[in-house]
Amino acid sequence: MVGFVDAPNHSLALSRYNSEAVCYGKGFMKQSLVSVIVPTRNSAAMLRDCLESIREQTYPHIELIVVDRDSTDETKAIAAEFTDSVYNYGPERSAQVNYGVTQAAGEYVYKVDSDFILEPTVVAECVARAAEGYPAVVVHNTPDTRVGWIAKVRKFEVDMYKYDLTHSSARFVRKDVYESIGGFNVSITAGEDYDFQNKLNRAGYLTGFVDAEALHLGEPRKFWPHMRKFYDYGRDFVNYKQHNQAESKQQLGFFRGVYWKHRRKFVRQPAMGAMLVAYLLCKYSAGGLGLATQKLRRSASL
Repeated sequence: MVGFVDAPNHSLALSRYNSEAVCYGKGFMKQSLVSVIVPTRNSAAMLRDCLESIREQTYPHIELIVVDRDSTDETKAIAAEFTDSVYNYGPERSAQVNYGVTQAAGEYVYKVDSDFILEPTVVAECVARAAEGYPAVVVHNTPDTRVGWIAKVRKFEVDMYKYDLTHSSARFVRKDVYESIGGFNVSITAGEDYDFQNKLNRAGYLTGFVDAEALHLGEPRKFWPHMRKFYDYGRDFVNYKQHNQAESKQQLGFFRGVYWKHRRKFVRQPAMGAMLVAYLLCKYSAGGLGLATQKLRRSASL
Protein backbone atom coordinates (compact mmCIF):
# COMPACT_ATOMS: atom_id res chain seq x y z
CA MET A 1 0.00 0.00 0.00
CA VAL A 2 1.47 3.32 -1.06
CA GLY A 3 1.45 6.14 1.49
CA PHE A 4 -1.12 8.87 0.86
CA VAL A 5 0.27 12.32 0.11
CA ASP A 6 -1.53 15.56 0.79
CA ALA A 7 -0.27 19.12 0.43
CA PRO A 8 -0.60 21.00 3.73
CA ASN A 9 -2.82 23.84 4.79
CA HIS A 10 -0.09 25.92 6.41
CA SER A 11 -2.28 28.40 8.27
CA LEU A 12 -4.52 25.63 9.60
CA ALA A 13 -1.55 23.61 10.82
CA LEU A 14 -0.06 26.53 12.70
CA SER A 15 -3.37 27.61 14.17
CA ARG A 16 -3.85 24.09 15.49
CA TYR A 17 -0.46 24.22 17.12
CA ASN A 18 -0.81 27.69 18.58
CA SER A 19 -4.34 27.38 19.92
CA GLU A 20 -4.58 26.42 23.60
CA ALA A 21 -8.14 25.14 23.16
CA VAL A 22 -7.54 22.88 20.19
CA CYS A 23 -8.09 19.13 20.29
CA TYR A 24 -5.00 17.39 18.87
CA GLY A 25 -6.74 14.09 18.25
CA LYS A 26 -7.11 10.86 20.18
CA GLY A 27 -3.91 9.86 21.93
CA PHE A 28 -1.99 12.96 20.84
CA MET A 29 -0.52 15.27 23.45
CA LYS A 30 0.37 18.80 22.48
CA GLN A 31 3.40 18.58 24.78
CA SER A 32 4.88 15.74 22.71
CA LEU A 33 8.67 15.65 22.85
CA VAL A 34 10.52 15.75 19.52
CA SER A 35 14.01 14.23 19.42
CA VAL A 36 16.10 15.93 16.74
CA ILE A 37 19.01 13.73 15.70
CA VAL A 38 22.01 15.27 13.95
CA PRO A 39 24.65 12.90 12.52
CA THR A 40 28.09 14.52 12.16
CA ARG A 41 31.53 13.90 10.73
CA ASN A 42 34.03 16.79 10.74
CA SER A 43 31.05 19.14 10.56
CA ALA A 44 32.45 22.11 12.47
CA ALA A 45 32.20 24.58 9.58
CA MET A 46 28.38 24.54 9.46
CA LEU A 47 27.31 22.77 12.63
CA ARG A 48 26.85 25.86 14.79
CA ASP A 49 24.40 27.41 12.30
CA CYS A 50 22.53 24.11 12.13
CA LEU A 51 22.20 23.72 15.89
CA GLU A 52 21.27 27.36 16.41
CA SER A 53 18.41 26.93 13.94
CA ILE A 54 17.19 23.97 15.98
CA ARG A 55 17.47 25.93 19.22
CA GLU A 56 15.45 28.78 17.68
CA GLN A 57 12.47 26.61 16.75
CA THR A 58 9.10 27.97 17.84
CA TYR A 59 8.12 24.54 19.17
CA PRO A 60 9.53 24.37 22.72
CA HIS A 61 9.65 20.64 23.45
CA ILE A 62 12.77 19.48 21.63
CA GLU A 63 15.50 17.08 22.66
CA LEU A 64 18.74 17.49 20.69
CA ILE A 65 20.93 14.46 20.05
CA VAL A 66 24.22 14.66 18.14
CA VAL A 67 25.82 11.42 16.96
CA ASP A 68 29.37 12.00 15.75
CA ARG A 69 31.68 9.65 13.88
CA ASP A 70 35.28 10.14 14.95
CA SER A 71 35.55 13.80 13.99
CA THR A 72 39.02 15.33 14.11
CA ASP A 73 37.88 18.95 14.11
CA GLU A 74 35.83 20.93 16.67
CA THR A 75 32.55 19.15 15.93
CA LYS A 76 32.12 17.53 19.35
CA ALA A 77 33.06 20.71 21.20
CA ILE A 78 30.50 22.74 19.26
CA ALA A 79 27.83 20.11 19.79
CA ALA A 80 28.52 20.11 23.53
CA GLU A 81 27.62 23.82 23.66
CA PHE A 82 24.06 22.91 22.67
CA THR A 83 23.40 19.52 24.26
CA ASP A 84 24.73 16.98 26.74
CA SER A 85 23.58 14.20 24.43
CA VAL A 86 26.68 13.87 22.24
CA TYR A 87 27.65 10.35 21.20
CA ASN A 88 30.24 8.69 18.99
CA TYR A 89 29.04 5.91 16.73
CA GLY A 90 29.56 4.48 13.23
CA PRO A 91 30.44 3.23 10.74
CA GLU A 92 28.35 5.63 8.65
CA ARG A 93 25.43 8.06 8.66
CA SER A 94 22.52 5.59 8.68
CA ALA A 95 23.99 3.69 11.62
CA GLN A 96 24.53 6.99 13.43
CA VAL A 97 20.88 7.99 13.04
CA ASN A 98 19.64 4.55 14.07
CA TYR A 99 21.78 4.76 17.20
CA GLY A 100 20.45 8.24 17.93
CA VAL A 101 16.90 6.90 17.81
CA THR A 102 17.79 4.27 20.44
CA GLN A 103 18.82 7.14 22.73
CA ALA A 104 15.77 9.28 21.95
CA ALA A 105 13.07 9.93 24.54
CA GLY A 106 10.73 11.72 22.13
CA GLU A 107 7.45 10.54 20.69
CA TYR A 108 8.80 11.80 17.37
CA VAL A 109 12.28 11.66 15.85
CA TYR A 110 13.57 14.08 13.24
CA LYS A 111 16.81 13.54 11.32
CA VAL A 112 18.61 16.78 10.43
CA ASP A 113 21.93 16.65 8.58
CA SER A 114 24.61 18.92 9.99
CA ASP A 115 24.82 21.21 6.93
CA PHE A 116 21.17 22.28 7.05
CA ILE A 117 19.45 25.17 8.81
CA LEU A 118 15.74 25.04 9.60
CA GLU A 119 13.12 27.71 9.22
CA PRO A 120 11.79 28.55 12.71
CA THR A 121 8.41 26.84 12.33
CA VAL A 122 9.62 23.53 10.87
CA VAL A 123 9.15 21.41 13.99
CA ALA A 124 5.89 23.13 14.99
CA GLU A 125 4.43 22.46 11.55
CA CYS A 126 5.58 18.84 11.65
CA VAL A 127 3.95 18.26 15.05
CA ALA A 128 0.72 19.86 13.82
CA ARG A 129 0.80 17.76 10.67
CA ALA A 130 1.37 14.61 12.70
CA ALA A 131 -1.67 15.53 14.81
CA GLU A 132 -3.75 15.32 11.64
CA GLY A 133 -2.93 11.62 11.33
CA TYR A 134 0.39 11.58 9.45
CA PRO A 135 3.01 9.52 11.31
CA ALA A 136 5.65 10.57 8.76
CA VAL A 137 6.26 14.11 7.50
CA VAL A 138 8.44 15.49 4.71
CA VAL A 139 10.32 18.74 5.21
CA HIS A 140 11.48 20.06 1.85
CA ASN A 141 15.24 20.57 1.59
CA THR A 142 16.20 23.42 -0.70
CA PRO A 143 19.69 24.44 -1.92
CA ASP A 144 21.37 27.61 -0.70
CA THR A 145 21.85 29.55 -3.95
CA ARG A 146 24.44 31.85 -2.35
CA VAL A 147 26.99 29.05 -2.64
CA GLY A 148 27.39 29.19 -6.42
CA TRP A 149 26.02 28.41 -9.87
CA ILE A 150 25.64 24.68 -9.25
CA ALA A 151 23.34 25.43 -6.32
CA LYS A 152 21.21 27.70 -8.54
CA VAL A 153 20.77 24.91 -11.08
CA ARG A 154 20.04 22.39 -8.35
CA LYS A 155 17.43 24.66 -6.77
CA PHE A 156 15.71 25.00 -10.14
CA GLU A 157 15.44 21.20 -10.14
CA VAL A 158 14.97 20.35 -6.46
CA ASP A 159 12.14 22.79 -5.81
CA MET A 160 10.06 20.87 -8.36
CA TYR A 161 10.08 17.97 -5.91
CA LYS A 162 8.29 19.81 -3.11
CA TYR A 163 5.06 17.93 -2.29
CA ASP A 164 6.15 15.10 -4.64
CA LEU A 165 6.59 11.87 -2.68
CA THR A 166 8.34 9.97 -5.47
CA HIS A 167 11.40 12.18 -5.07
CA SER A 168 11.09 13.11 -1.39
CA SER A 169 11.57 11.35 1.92
CA ALA A 170 10.15 11.83 5.38
CA ARG A 171 12.69 12.72 8.04
CA PHE A 172 10.20 13.55 10.78
CA VAL A 173 8.66 10.27 11.95
CA ARG A 174 6.83 8.92 14.94
CA LYS A 175 9.42 6.92 16.86
CA ASP A 176 7.41 3.72 17.04
CA VAL A 177 6.89 3.87 13.27
CA TYR A 178 10.61 4.38 12.72
CA GLU A 179 11.33 1.33 14.82
CA SER A 180 8.61 -0.78 13.19
CA ILE A 181 10.22 -0.48 9.74
CA GLY A 182 13.73 -1.06 11.06
CA GLY A 183 15.02 2.48 10.68
CA PHE A 184 17.60 3.20 7.98
CA ASN A 185 19.17 0.31 6.11
CA VAL A 186 22.84 0.47 7.08
CA SER A 187 23.88 -1.48 3.97
CA ILE A 188 22.73 1.41 1.75
CA THR A 189 24.98 4.47 1.68
CA ALA A 190 23.49 6.18 -1.40
CA GLY A 191 19.73 6.46 -1.65
CA GLU A 192 19.14 5.60 1.99
CA ASP A 193 16.47 8.32 2.25
CA TYR A 194 14.60 6.90 -0.75
CA ASP A 195 14.84 3.42 0.75
CA PHE A 196 13.48 4.69 4.08
CA GLN A 197 10.47 6.30 2.40
CA ASN A 198 9.84 3.20 0.32
CA LYS A 199 9.68 1.14 3.51
CA LEU A 200 7.16 3.58 4.97
CA ASN A 201 5.05 3.32 1.83
CA ARG A 202 5.15 -0.48 1.75
CA ALA A 203 4.06 -0.62 5.38
CA GLY A 204 1.08 1.61 4.58
CA TYR A 205 2.03 4.60 6.74
CA LEU A 206 0.63 7.95 5.64
CA THR A 207 3.11 10.68 4.71
CA GLY A 208 2.30 14.38 4.85
CA PHE A 209 4.15 17.57 3.89
CA VAL A 210 4.74 20.94 5.54
CA ASP A 211 5.40 24.32 3.97
CA ALA A 212 8.43 25.29 6.07
CA GLU A 213 11.80 24.30 4.61
CA ALA A 214 15.34 23.35 5.51
CA LEU A 215 18.13 25.23 3.71
CA HIS A 216 21.09 23.16 2.53
CA LEU A 217 24.28 25.12 3.21
CA GLY A 218 26.59 22.34 2.03
CA GLU A 219 25.95 22.76 -1.67
CA PRO A 220 28.76 21.79 -4.08
CA ARG A 221 31.18 24.55 -5.06
CA LYS A 222 33.32 22.77 -7.66
CA PHE A 223 32.01 20.85 -10.63
CA TRP A 224 34.42 17.91 -10.99
CA PRO A 225 34.47 16.90 -7.32
CA HIS A 226 30.67 17.06 -7.49
CA MET A 227 30.66 14.69 -10.48
CA ARG A 228 33.06 12.36 -8.66
CA LYS A 229 30.54 12.24 -5.85
CA PHE A 230 27.87 11.05 -8.29
CA TYR A 231 30.30 8.45 -9.65
CA ASP A 232 30.68 7.14 -6.09
CA TYR A 233 26.91 7.30 -5.60
CA GLY A 234 26.48 5.27 -8.78
CA ARG A 235 28.68 2.53 -7.34
CA ASP A 236 26.70 2.53 -4.12
CA PHE A 237 23.32 2.54 -5.88
CA VAL A 238 23.85 -1.14 -6.72
CA ASN A 239 22.83 -1.90 -3.13
CA TYR A 240 19.90 0.48 -3.29
CA LYS A 241 18.51 -1.12 -6.46
CA GLN A 242 18.72 -4.60 -4.95
CA HIS A 243 16.37 -3.53 -2.16
CA ASN A 244 14.13 -1.28 -4.28
CA GLN A 245 13.71 -2.90 -7.69
CA ALA A 246 10.31 -1.44 -8.52
CA GLU A 247 10.74 2.04 -7.02
CA SER A 248 14.24 2.65 -8.38
CA LYS A 249 12.95 2.89 -11.95
CA GLN A 250 11.04 6.06 -11.07
CA GLN A 251 13.30 7.46 -8.40
CA LEU A 252 16.52 7.15 -10.39
CA GLY A 253 15.12 7.72 -13.88
CA PHE A 254 16.38 10.51 -16.14
CA PHE A 255 12.90 11.32 -17.49
CA ARG A 256 10.66 12.30 -14.61
CA GLY A 257 7.02 13.18 -14.63
CA VAL A 258 7.66 16.05 -12.26
CA TYR A 259 9.57 17.87 -15.03
CA TRP A 260 6.52 17.72 -17.27
CA LYS A 261 4.31 18.84 -14.41
CA HIS A 262 6.50 21.92 -14.01
CA ARG A 263 7.11 22.45 -17.72
CA ARG A 264 6.12 26.10 -17.45
CA LYS A 265 9.23 26.70 -15.35
CA PHE A 266 11.30 25.64 -18.34
CA VAL A 267 9.34 28.03 -20.57
CA ARG A 268 9.72 30.94 -18.14
CA GLN A 269 13.42 30.28 -17.53
CA PRO A 270 14.79 28.68 -20.73
CA ALA A 271 18.45 29.38 -19.94
CA MET A 272 18.18 27.75 -16.52
CA GLY A 273 16.24 24.88 -18.06
CA ALA A 274 19.03 24.31 -20.61
CA MET A 275 21.63 24.40 -17.83
CA LEU A 276 19.63 21.82 -15.90
CA VAL A 277 19.50 19.46 -18.88
CA ALA A 278 23.28 19.77 -19.34
CA TYR A 279 23.83 19.24 -15.62
CA LEU A 280 21.61 16.15 -15.59
CA LEU A 281 23.43 14.66 -18.57
CA CYS A 282 26.74 15.03 -16.73
CA LYS A 283 25.31 13.75 -13.45
CA TYR A 284 23.73 10.67 -14.97
CA SER A 285 26.82 9.95 -17.02
CA ALA A 286 28.97 10.01 -13.88
CA GLY A 287 26.48 7.97 -11.89
CA GLY A 288 25.95 5.51 -14.71
CA LEU A 289 29.68 4.98 -15.06
CA GLY A 290 29.96 4.30 -11.34
CA LEU A 291 27.04 1.87 -11.46
CA ALA A 292 28.49 0.01 -14.45
CA THR A 293 31.93 -0.14 -12.84
CA GLN A 294 30.54 -1.67 -9.66
CA LYS A 295 28.48 -4.22 -11.56
CA LEU A 296 31.55 -5.30 -13.55
CA ARG A 297 33.59 -5.65 -10.38
CA ARG A 298 30.90 -7.77 -8.78
CA SER A 299 30.62 -9.96 -11.88
CA ALA A 300 34.40 -10.42 -11.98
CA SER A 301 34.43 -11.52 -8.34
CA LEU A 302 31.86 -14.29 -8.91
